[in-house]
Amino acid sequence: MLINRSRQKTRRGAATVELAILTPFLFFLFLLAIDYARVFYFAVTLQNCARNGAYYASNYPNANYIYNDIYGYKTLDEAVMSDAASMYDPADVSTKPTYTVQYSTSQTGPFTLTTEPAEGFAQCKVQWTFKSLTRFPWIPASVPLTRTSTMRIAPVLPKFATPAPTGGSGS
Repeated sequence: MLINRSRQKTRRGAATVELAILTPFLFFLFLLAIDYARVFYFAVTLQNCARNGAYYASNYPNANYIYNDIYGYKTLDEAVMSDAASMYDPADVSTKPTYTVQYSTSQTGPFTLTTEPAEGFAQCKVQWTFKSLTRFPWIPASVPLTRTSTMRIAPVLPKFATPAPTGGSGS
């Protein structure tokens, strides 16, 4: 069998040229995958911030409560922002997530009360704008993210159920 040497020489470097042509497209796909993962990472982080804020707002009845530092947070801002350190630049306050805490007497709302009722629910809503790494025309440069968490307000004094009277015969 004879091997055609002239044909073999023309194919040298074909894989290198194909890789050079595909590299920009592969790099673009890699950046899209990173941005896609970052959106979900920051969405989960925002959900944690909202949960921390609702937890703090529901378990800290007032400023005079004796156990206000039991969970490690001194203020509502510290509770909400404890997980958000990787989301913004501390030197640039405009990139910091914003949050609102409102109360309602019903779990379904409307959450319009700004002061905590004796019994009810606390809702923390956290908002932040995600900035994309990629700057291509068909990919958004920023995505607004909002997460909300609602929790029942803990009573200052626990209410214990009274046991049902047991019926018995007196013998």
